[in-house]
Amino acid sequence: MDTEWTGTLDKMRIQAAAAPDEPVQYTLVDGWYDAPARAPEVPLNNLLGQRLQLRFTGQINCVACGRAIPRTYGQGFCFPCSQSLAEADICMVRPERCHYFDSDNPCRQEEFAREQCFQPHFLYCALTSGIKIGITRQRHIPTRWLDQGAVAAIPLALLPSRREVGLLERRLAAAGFADKTHWAHMLQADPIDHSGVVAAAEQVLQQLRAWDVSGILTAEQRGLYRFRYPVRIWPSRIVSLDLHRQPAIEGVLNGIKGQYLLLDSGVINLRKYCGYRVVFRV
Repeated sequence: MDTEWTGTLDKMRIQAAAAPDEPVQYTLVDGWYDAPARAPEVPLNNLLGQRLQLRFTGQINCVACGRAIPRTYGQGFCFPCSQSLAEADICMVRPERCHYFDSDNPCRQEEFAREQCFQPHFLYCALTSGIKIGITRQRHIPTRWLDQGAVAAIPLALLPSRREVGLLERRLAAAGFADKTHWAHMLQADPIDHSGVVAAAEQVLQQLRAWDVSGILTAEQRGLYRFRYPVRIWPSRIVSLDLHRQPAIEGVLNGIKGQYLLLDSGVINLRKYCGYRVVFRV
């Protein structure tokens, strides 16, 4: 090992390939709160087949303010930031719980609500570990799907705000449409047959029409997106690696999917460790 990188973990940057038969591109990025002080980015696709080591230094810092902390809340926040920042509020993961119009519990940051939440959002159908529905903003297409390890996705409807599409997603989930990804199943292989997502999308559309939902996309707008991930060997069994139990994780990089590194020693979700200071060696 002769290449060493020290930085604060953040979710990997993912870029879709120009063609669906080419693998998406992954980059390791530094999530240090002070952008000018971040370490250079590290392309990961060309490291497939090489042995790497990820060593946790024991240092954890809030991704928003840089405060040294013993543990993180949400996606790498300290407790005060998790309680004050709009981006750390519960409605970021449960949009149907938006409380913007609640006078007793208004939005934490008005500007954030206008720029992030009260913007058009898509409802989509994707194939990850199985068929699921979800929501995302247009600027997060297709990275939202790639973060989830989707091999195929179809946008179905466009609603005026995150709250409205979140409420629709909850209604669909209550009607029996899955909205979760089983991470271990997602890592076992890429489904080859994409016809299931097309059929499932049609079922969702039938339900939307029955509810007289506005914003359904035209047939031309409901295109099928397909993705392939950089994986040379799929895990025969899923072993989850944990930086707290094993501060120095080492193994041959067999693949990357979603936000997971697939090593011959196990798999690790880098997004789980946002804010953790590590030494990455190849």
